[in-house]
Amino acid sequence: MIRQYWLQVFFLLIMYGQTHAAEKVLVQSILVEGNKKTREALILREIDFQPGDSISLQNLADRMESNEDLLMNTGLFNEVQLNIFEWDTEASFIRISITVVESWYIYPVPIFELADRNLNVWWTEHDASFKRVNYGIRFSYLNFTGNKDNLKLLLQGGYLGKVLLSYERPYINRAKTIGLNSTFFFEHRREFPYETRYNKRQFYEDVAQVNLKTLKSFITLQYRPGVRNLHEIFVKYEQNKVTEDVLELNNDFFNGETTQKFFELSYTFSRERRDNRFYALKGNYLELTASKEGLGFFDDLNKFTTSAFYAHYFPILPKLNYEARAKVQVEWTGNRHPYWGLEALGFGEDFVRGYELYVVDGTDFFLSRNSLRLNLVNRVFDLGKIMPFRNYRNFPFTLWLSANADFGYVNNDLFNDDNPFNNGWLAGGGIGLDFIFYRKYVFQVDFSINHILESGVYLNVRTDF
Repeated sequence: MIRQYWLQVFFLLIMYGQTHAAEKVLVQSILVEGNKKTREALILREIDFQPGDSISLQNLADRMESNEDLLMNTGLFNEVQLNIFEWDTEASFIRISITVVESWYIYPVPIFELADRNLNVWWTEHDASFKRVNYGIRFSYLNFTGNKDNLKLLLQGGYLGKVLLSYERPYINRAKTIGLNSTFFFEHRREFPYETRYNKRQFYEDVAQVNLKTLKSFITLQYRPGVRNLHEIFVKYEQNKVTEDVLELNNDFFNGETTQKFFELSYTFSRERRDNRFYALKGNYLELTASKEGLGFFDDLNKFTTSAFYAHYFPILPKLNYEARAKVQVEWTGNRHPYWGLEALGFGEDFVRGYELYVVDGTDFFLSRNSLRLNLVNRVFDLGKIMPFRNYRNFPFTLWLSANADFGYVNNDLFNDDNPFNNGWLAGGGIGLDFIFYRKYVFQVDFSINHILESGVYLNVRTDF
C-alpha cells in the first residue's frame, strides 16, 4: 500500500529535481488527531522531530514512515498515520498531521492459565491436567492517565496463589526523560520443582500445606533521553521460604537453609531500532545488563551476572526476511549457587527450538536463534459491525512461513548428575507458521527437531501485557 506522503514527496522531488534551492523543509506545526485518552505531549515525545526542525527532502519519506513505527511501538495504538496536510513550496515549510486509532486500554481479564512453562510441557508431561491451572482476575489499566502509564492488579488462586500490584509511569519529570516503576509481589505454592533430572524439572507436592512462599518488592528507575535509548536501574528485595521436607530432597535448594533473603541491584541499557518491536522485519535491538544479587545485607546469595542480547532483522526481498538473535550470559563470582534460581535455557524466550520440553540449568549460556521468513498473507480485514469495539474493526493480519535453525550451550559446574544436555552444544530447528494480529499479538506454531532426533509440534504465544 502506498502511503499518502509518498505521493506528496514524489511530486515535490519532481518539482525540485532540477534545482538545489530547497534541500530541506521546515516542520512548521504538527496536528495530532484521534487521541481521546493519550495526551498530545506524550505523542510528540515519542517521535524524533518537533515543530521548528528541518528535514531533508531526500529523507522525508523515510522519516515519516519510521515515526509511524515509533508510535506503533508504544503499544498504545492500533493504527497510526502521518500525513502532510499543507506544503508551502515557496517558503519551504510543511504542516504534518498525526492521526491515531487508540487501542483498548482497560483489560479486566479472568485468569485461566497453565502453571507450567509452556503449553507443550503441560500437554505432554502432565497429561493436560486441570489441577495445574491458575485462576483469578488480572486487571490491567494501560495508559492510565494518558501518559503511557500502566496500573496492574493480579489476584490469583489455583495451582499457584499470587498477588501482584504494579504501577509504571515512564515520565515523572517535566522534560519527560525520567520514569518510575514500582511492584509488590507475593505468591505461595504447594507444588514446585526441587531439582532437575534428565533435563526435566522434578516436582515436590504436599497439598496439605504451603511449601514455598515468595515475597518480592522492587523499584525501577528509567532514564530515556531520546526515543531510541533507555537506561534502567533496578532495585529488588526478595525473600523465599520452604519447609524442612524440601531440604531432605535437595539440600542445595537454598544451600542448606530454609530461608533465602537478598537485595538485588542491576543496570540495563537498551537501544531500540526495530520497525516493530512485537514482530520486527528490519532494524536491530541491543540490550546489556549487569546484575548483583546480594549486596552485603544478607549472606544468603552472592552473585554477579552480566548478559548481552542482540537481534538484527534483514529485509532480503519484499516478502522475504531474515531474523538473527544472539544472547550470552556470564556469572562472574563463582560462588556456591543454590538450585533455586539457576535458570539458563528453557525459560521465556531463551530456548533452542526442539527442546521446548526440556530445561538446561546453568550459570553461563550462549544462545543463537535464526529464522528465514516468507510472507504468505498480509491483509487488513474490515470486521464491520461484527466487532463491537470500533477501534478494532480494521483487522490487520499477517502470516509468515519460517525456516528455523538454533543452537546453544550451557555451562553448569554444579548440578550435572543425570542431565545430559549440560555442558554440551544443542542444535535444533525446523519450520513454523507465525500469525500476527493487529501488528502486535503473535502466535507461533513450529515443527522442530533436536540433535537427538526428537521432533514435535510446539506452540508459543507472545503478547505485550
